[in-house]
Formats: sequence, C-alpha cells, structure tokens
Amino acid sequence: MHSELQENLDIDEIFETYKEPDEATPRIDVIIEHYLSVVSQLKKDLYVLKNDLTRQQRENNDISDPLEEYYYVQELSSIVTQNLDNAQVQQKLEEVSRKFIPFLRSEIFILEGDHYVSVGLKSSPDLKLIATCAHDEGITRWLYEQKHPVVVPLSDFMIYDKLRKKKGNVIIIPMLNNDEGIGIYIIMVEKHKSSFSMRDLEFLNVLTQQATLAILFNRMKDTVETKERLLAQLQNRMMRILHLATVGELAGGIAHEINNPLQIIMGNVQMARMGHKLEKSLEVIEKQSVRIANIVRGLLNMAQQNQESTSEFLEINPLIVNTVNLIRGQMEKREIDVELDLKNKIPAIQGSSVFFQQILLNLILHAKMQIGRNGSIHISTRVEESEWIIMEISDTGVPMPMEYIDRVIDPFSELENSQEVNLGLTVSVQMIQELGGAVQFKPKKKTGNIIIIKIPTTTFEKKDIQKEAVSSG
Repeated sequence: MHSELQENLDIDEIFETYKEPDEATPRIDVIIEHYLSVVSQLKKDLYVLKNDLTRQQRENNDISDPLEEYYYVQELSSIVTQNLDNAQVQQKLEEVSRKFIPFLRSEIFILEGDHYVSVGLKSSPDLKLIATCAHDEGITRWLYEQKHPVVVPLSDFMIYDKLRKKKGNVIIIPMLNNDEGIGIYIIMVEKHKSSFSMRDLEFLNVLTQQATLAILFNRMKDTVETKERLLAQLQNRMMRILHLATVGELAGGIAHEINNPLQIIMGNVQMARMGHKLEKSLEVIEKQSVRIANIVRGLLNMAQQNQESTSEFLEINPLIVNTVNLIRGQMEKREIDVELDLKNKIPAIQGSSVFFQQILLNLILHAKMQIGRNGSIHISTRVEESEWIIMEISDTGVPMPMEYIDRVIDPFSELENSQEVNLGLTVSVQMIQELGGAVQFKPKKKTGNIIIIKIPTTTFEKKDIQKEAVSSG
C-alpha cells in the first residue's frame, strides 16, 4: 500500500492540490474550508500508511512475537507449584505483565461472598473502588459469561468523580475456575482503548489464568491442611474414648490385682499382731503396698485427661512390662498366660507414651478376645538392621479371617460391615503409621495369630506411609 501511494502521487501534484486558491481576494471561510479538506486528506493518508507499517512489522516479527509470548506464559506457569502465597502470585503476575504492556498499577481481587478482597499486601484505593463499582454495575458478571477481558475508560464508571476524574483506562480480566468466576485482575493504563488489539487482551487473559491456577492451588493446599488438622483432632477424641473404654474394661482385672495383695497384707498384719516374724511381715506388707501403688498409678496414667500426642523419648521394654501388669488380673481370670521375650539394648524411640501404651493395650486385649479362655500370649522385641524395632504379639486364639483383616486395614471399604471391625485394632494400625511404622498380620492355619509391628529407631516426624505399610501377607 505504501509503494502504491508513492507511485500514484507526485510531489508537484501534491503541492498543486494543496496550494491556496487562485482568487485574488479569497474569503476567509473558503480558506478555512480548503485547509480542513487538506487536513482530512492527510489524516486518511497517515492512517493508511500507519496500517501498512503495522502490517509489515508484524510480517517481519511473526516468529519472534509468539516465541516471546510463549516464554512469558512458561515463566508464569512455574508459579503454580512454587507454594507462593496470593500476594506473591500477584507480584509475579505484575512482573510478567509489565514486560508485555506498560501500566500504572494493577491488582488481583478475589470474590469472597458478595464483595471483592485484594490479595496484595497494600491495596490501591482507586482500584478497590473500581472493583466494587464493576461488581455493582454487573460488569464482572458479564465478564464471567464472556470469559474475555474488557477495556473500560475511567470516565465510564459512576465513581469517576471519586477517582478525581483521572484520565486513562482499566483492563478488567476475569479469573475463572471452569465456568465459575473467582476474582478479577485490574490493570490501570494511560494508553487509549483503541491501542489494544484482541491479541493483546487474549494474551493478558492467558497470563491471568496462570495466576488463577496458582491461587486455586493455594486454596486446595489450605483445604488439605484444614482437613488434616480436623482429622488429628478427631483422632485425639477417638483416643480419649478408647482410653475411657479401656479403663472400664480393666476395672475388673484391677480389682482382682488389688484384692490379692490386700489379702496378703491383711494376713501379715494378723501375724505381726501375734508377734510372729514381725520384721518379715513388715517387708511383705511393704512389698505388696508398692505393688498396689504401681497398679493404681498405672490406672491413673491411663485415665489422664491430656491425650495430646506429645513427643518424648520412650523405652519400649519397660512400657510393655508396665502395660502387661495393668491387665495381668484379667488374663489370670481367663487363665491366659502372658510370656515376655524382650531383648536387651532396644533403642529408645521418639513419640507419645500415652499413645504407645494405648497401642499395646489395644493389641493385647484384641489377642485376649481371640483366645477367650485358656491360652497364651507371647510378646517379643528385637532390633532389625539397626534401623527397626520389631515387636511380635502372637496368641493361641481363633485365626483372624482375611476379610476381617482387610476391614481392619480399610474399615470403611464395606460400610454395611464396618461395625464388625474392632475399633481399637484399627486405630492401633493408624497410630503405628503415625509413628512412621508398619503392621503385618499373619493368621495361622489352625490356631493362633501373629501381629508384627515395625517401628523406626531414628528420631522422626509424622511420615507418609506407602501402601505396603500395612499388609496381611
């Protein structure tokens, strides 16, 4: 087009066309009209030349522009998984957008209820007014339907006076989660509305959606963290209920445990009154009194109110002995022998003594339930490869069916049968996982079960457990 203009217009012809009228004394209105027509023609020619220049520039840069845009999109997409907070997401979006288009200021506003809230550390009062006005005037709702940015002159807003009649435009870009609007990105610019092509707006739209994904990722992460906290609270409540239930179950055995040493004490008191072996009787009384005190102390520890999982260093073997002493009375009533094979030099672990004792009680009482009467429970500990403490609890009771073990591992896999699962055993499995450990169930073919617990010897935090952490193999 530019070359055609040069061929068709000669310099002399231009001067001839634009020279003043030949009248000796032209009227002023004729002169003005003549020059207005000249200016109009020049504007048309300038517009044609400008379009021609733009076309040629785009033809020359048709490769470099898309590559540059691709680089910007790639740069911004990296923020989705960087765990940036919303203010940092806005800062990154501003940095990338400014490389593409100059602007005065910009801000992300997230829809909360029926109003928009800025995610930035410092919000612009003008942009806050614009966001509120756009919402009240239905612009944002229209944007969510169109799924495309819009350029609005500041003078078009009803709050133009409150903006102190500033000149310029704002680009409002919708932030969408599928078809649902979650917010807007507002950019204030000085450039005229006609300066932005559809391609420019679409590219800003793409950049904004990358930031939207990052904000949605933050929401999902917050939701997961909240659910984890609620799950921990629920587990603590469940632990409290299990503790109270266990205390009730232990009551009968505790009474038996206390009754025996009391009978011994009463017998030795009578002997002491009669003057027979006074010193020896006092020794027996002292020994049995200590036994009663230990039993009561163990029961009080079980019933303590604070069930939070506090971290401490634990020695497993003494904890096993104390726990067995708590339930020895129950075992004797049912004629169940409890045998211990605890290896020396078992490393200390880090965890909660309250939780670990509850694990032991749940496992031992479950073995008692499988036996019923007349049987034995064998508990052993050892170290494996200097990294794991292995604890085995075997019993001579009824073998656990595989279907039962599956429901212990996943108690809600069959909701209609979930009530058949021993809650204490299921919670114990989950708590061992909390310790970074693993559980394996091995029912014997004819009689008995073996439960193998693996606990790491190192200091640990709460760990992610792989699927094989609990098995029935």
